Amino acid sequence: MESVRTKSKAPAVDASVLMLNLIARSNYPLTLSEICSQINLPPASGHRIINALLEHQMVALDPNRKKAYCIGSKIFQIASTIYNKQSIIPFFYPVAEILKNEIHKSIFLYAPVGNKVVAVAKVEFSVAGLLTFQLGQTMPLHCSASGIAILSMQSDEFKNDYIKAEEKNDPNIAYSLDEINDDLSRAKRLGYAVTQQENGSHFSSIAAPVLNLRNEPIAAISAVINGEFLSKQSARHYSKNLVQAARQLSAHII
Repeated sequence: MESVRTKSKAPAVDASVLMLNLIARSNYPLTLSEICSQINLPPASGHRIINALLEHQMVALDPNRKKAYCIGSKIFQIASTIYNKQSIIPFFYPVAEILKNEIHKSIFLYAPVGNKVVAVAKVEFSVAGLLTFQLGQTMPLHCSASGIAILSMQSDEFKNDYIKAEEKNDPNIAYSLDEINDDLSRAKRLGYAVTQQENGSHFSSIAAPVLNLRNEPIAAISAVINGEFLSKQSARHYSKNLVQAARQLSAHII
């Protein structure tokens, strides 16, 4: 259960974000009492915030359940605007369909956002068993195959700044500076990156960077592999088609 952080400098903003996340994840419209209960928010505060969200069309009253709320039209407008700016996405689908049929795996497109990667598009080979891999999934760059593939193509200065920032934010970071650099060097040399049990799941991932004409990474195309461990031999097998797909996608990028 998520709850509002008591020491935040902007508790109303925190509560608004928690509300929107909760409503978006729910399989049915939620009443205000249900929302407040799940995020540990006082009803009076919840009432003020939900009315503000209603006014800005971030949430809406659902006609099928009395006094229950669903995601509002403004969220879809914002998402649509962002989606349309991702000019790579329309080119991703035909490339991913071919790749999916070649290797019989679900294919994802990840875009870098700050120090993280976000899943922005997917083509599924099978809907079974991929509940932990969904659109909008966000991970630190060094914790995902897509992020490592993207990070490996950045400048040395960018990589060093990223690693130092991550170590500062999390002193208990699972990877050491040398280990991350080894992963990045390997990914750059091979043209693809591999992670085992990505995002705490029972799946491995293999990803290749998508580059623009200046050889800058703007995205990564990733395949999700069933099983907890992806051997070097299997990775080489999948990488042939994956790297080719990434190159095809890169050819569409200015």
